[in-house]
Amino acid sequence: MIKTMLGAAGTPGLAVETVPALREVRVGEVLDGVVEIEGGVAALHIARVTLDLVVRALIHPDPRRADGTEDGERPEPHHGLIMIAAETIATDLTLDPGQLLALPFAIEIPAHAPLSLGVSTAGLRTRVEVNGAQDGADGDAIRILPDRWTGAVLDAMEHLDFRLAEAEVEHVPGDPCPFFQTFVFRPMSLRDLRVECVDIAFRPRDHGVHVDLVVDNRGSLFTAAREGRVGLDIDDELLDMGANAVADLLREEIDRLKGPIVA
Repeated sequence: MIKTMLGAAGTPGLAVETVPALREVRVGEVLDGVVEIEGGVAALHIARVTLDLVVRALIHPDPRRADGTEDGERPEPHHGLIMIAAETIATDLTLDPGQLLALPFAIEIPAHAPLSLGVSTAGLRTRVEVNGAQDGADGDAIRILPDRWTGAVLDAMEHLDFRLAEAEVEHVPGDPCPFFQTFVFRPMSLRDLRVECVDIAFRPRDHGVHVDLVVDNRGSLFTAAREGRVGLDIDDELLDMGANAVADLLREEIDRLKGPIVA
């Protein structure tokens, strides 16, 4: 839960607490809850209450912007919080001294929202605009879970004895899908001894997900390291084929993209 005193905005004693109904929500579903605002020692006019869903990501400079730093160089990518969804909960409110307001909210998790795996985290941020000033508060982390298609791929990789080693979220301004999340899996089975790692990225589709799969193969004394890649579509038709359908498809493609057997 969030609880903040907005004294910095010139409103001593005003308290805000955000209470989501659940701490976990799937991509495409709705996260609901309530924002509680308790009045201070004087009546206040609240212009706007907004709730943001933010995620930590590697932020790339917008390629559409020509400006750079003072020496002419473009800024380097850096990690920061990016808003992935927002909802204005209320506007033009009067809060009497000591009064408690309970403002319900419901915020939809977009299809491109990064999953809460690895170092990727998401959280709620409540913004209250009072007397021309604005105060923001970061709340407890919200865990974003995969949809059924993405979840089937992640489960299949575990079934095939691949361990999730890394998950990176990148924010790419101007891209139709503004977030790009890459999952790096390491093989745990001798069957995949020639594989260094398998990289997987997802792009949402109507009634499914597109999977970019890259197999990085180890080099040896006689062969150079190389990679193979393929694009796969995971949809309801594939999932309806049975519990092992996705794992069988991934197994077939990983075996095909492996490097040559080293003598």
